[in-house]
Amino acid sequence: MKHLLKLFSIIYSTFIFVPLAILVSTIIFILIIIMTPIAGESKWGYYPGRVLGRIMCTLALTRVKIIGNENIDPNQSYIFVANHQSMFDIFLVYGYLNAKFKWIMKQEIRKTPLLGKACESMGHIFVDRSNPMRAQKSLQEAQERLLQGHNSIFLFPEGTRSATGKVGRFKRGAFTIARDLHFPIIPVSISGANNVLPKGGWHITPGTITMTIHQPIDTTNLNDENLNETIDQVKNIVESALKT
Repeated sequence: MKHLLKLFSIIYSTFIFVPLAILVSTIIFILIIIMTPIAGESKWGYYPGRVLGRIMCTLALTRVKIIGNENIDPNQSYIFVANHQSMFDIFLVYGYLNAKFKWIMKQEIRKTPLLGKACESMGHIFVDRSNPMRAQKSLQEAQERLLQGHNSIFLFPEGTRSATGKVGRFKRGAFTIARDLHFPIIPVSISGANNVLPKGGWHITPGTITMTIHQPIDTTNLNDENLNETIDQVKNIVESALKT
C-alpha cells in the first residue's frame, strides 16, 4: 500500500500539482506586480497571497487545521514567530493566518523570477544574512513598519527549514525587535508540513498540516537581561504543540 501511495504521489505531483502550482503562482505574481502600484499595498500586498496559499494547500490535497486564530486582535500589531518545516509553511501561514503581516525573508528570494519582484511589491522585508550591517538595517526597517501600526511581521527564527522536523536554535532578530518596540510576540507551531513536502523533497504527500496560534506574550518588561530567557520561553511554547 505504501508503494502505491508513493507512486500516486509522484504521478500526481509531476503531472497535476506542479504544472497547476506554477500556472497559478505565475498568474498571481503578475497580478501583484501590476496591481499593487495601482490599487495599493494594503489590498494587493495581502489578499492575493492569501488566495495563493489556500489554492496551494487545496492542490496538495492537504487538510488544514487551525487552532487559536481567536488569539489575534486585528487592531494590534504583533511579532509572529514560528518553526519552519517545509515550503508549505509559507502557504499555510499566508492562506490561513488571520492577520495582515509582512514577511522578513532571506535576500536570496529577491533574485527569484517573478516571486522576488512580487514580494518587493507587497512590501516584504529582505534580510542579507551575509552582511551583519545590512541585516541590522533590515530589522530597523521592520521596526519602522510596525510603528506605522498597519501590519505585523512574521519570521522563522530558525533561519532555515528543519531537515528533521525538530525545532532548531532561534536567532535573536525577532526578539530584539520585540525588545525595542515592546510589541507582543505570538508563538506559532506548525506540524505536519514536513510530511507533505520535506526539505529537499520534490513531490507532495497528501496529509494534514496543523497551525497552532498561541496566546500573545507581553514584552513590556523585555530587556537585554531577560532576552535569552524569552527566546527559550517562546521556543518551548512552539515545541509544546509539536509533541502531541
